[in-house]
Amino acid sequence: MKKISIIKRDAHNNDHEFWKTRTPEERLSAVEFLREQCFIIQGYDHLPPIIMEINIREPDGENPS
Repeated sequence: MKKISIIKRDAHNNDHEFWKTRTPEERLSAVEFLREQCFIIQGYDHLPPIIMEINIREPDGENPS
């Protein structure tokens, strides 16, 4: 069983250091787990797909010719 702790947002913790020690696969797995939990809490029957899309935009203030 995993331990879950609820802490204040402004509390000093070592989350950043912890996640730097994890592999990219472990980090991605954790994000996917949290995504699934979020949609379950919202009452979704199934998980919406992640849309892989790249949008190239001009920097603000520049207009394409």
